[in-house]
Amino acid sequence: MPSSRKKKRQPGDHLPLTFLPDDAYTQESRNCSMHPDEIETIAQSCLPLMNPVTHEMIQRAGELAGISSGDVVYDLGCGNGTLLALWHDAHGIRGTGIELRKESVAAAKRAVDEKRAGDRIQIIEGDAAAWEPDDTADCMVAIGSAFIFGGAVPALVHCESITKPGGSIIIGDRYWQSASVPPEFAVQWPEIPTEYGLVAAARDCGLRLRGVIRASPDDHDRYESAIWQQCIRWLDEHPTHPEREEIEEYLCKTQDEYLVYGREAFGWAIWVFVKDA
Repeated sequence: MPSSRKKKRQPGDHLPLTFLPDDAYTQESRNCSMHPDEIETIAQSCLPLMNPVTHEMIQRAGELAGISSGDVVYDLGCGNGTLLALWHDAHGIRGTGIELRKESVAAAKRAVDEKRAGDRIQIIEGDAAAWEPDDTADCMVAIGSAFIFGGAVPALVHCESITKPGGSIIIGDRYWQSASVPPEFAVQWPEIPTEYGLVAAARDCGLRLRGVIRASPDDHDRYESAIWQQCIRWLDEHPTHPEREEIEEYLCKTQDEYLVYGREAFGWAIWVFVKDA
């Protein structure tokens, strides 16, 4: 392990209230032995939904988008394939999911196989931001994956470019709950918009907001708690692992960021847009 590692946290120690953007842990971890993707896999790979959403919210998003049998859906950053599997059952879609993490790709393929939908849904291992489809989609989805494009607004622009006229775009992500965000926090997350800012950007792209589905505080608490439980379970199962301290620091950081400021400052929602025909 690097000799520059911080000393182990002692009882009563507290993290400074410096909140970091989504890729900050990636930046900090360049000198660590555990890759950031490994940490994310430990924290989230066993979660069927890797965001503060429910099956009901996903189904409602499909209804708002007007999804129907045979529609082509591209899910960018599809995680464990839950959305595609649900919409295959509910609407008879065809689709493609793109996911970078190997464990999630394997889980998504299992989810598709369990629905016997392998002839209608394809799961691709790769970078969704670099993926180029052969044709445009009836519905583009980026739920919890906007960060790979640099935020919700550039994700929206990217999705619009590969959506058919009259098609739908579904974005799920964080937003500032107030436009009056303290500068010391706003500067840490320049890629996160206010809700109005996202909708205004969508209108500039020729999109109309068809509906919004908002995660409740309880939804967010459940999601964050599930991440903490995964980390604690891993720590219990790996008492002598050489990278154990990195998971401990990740756990404390995510808890501090969420409890001290994140829960108050951030909302989380799914927005359903329709492209002009």
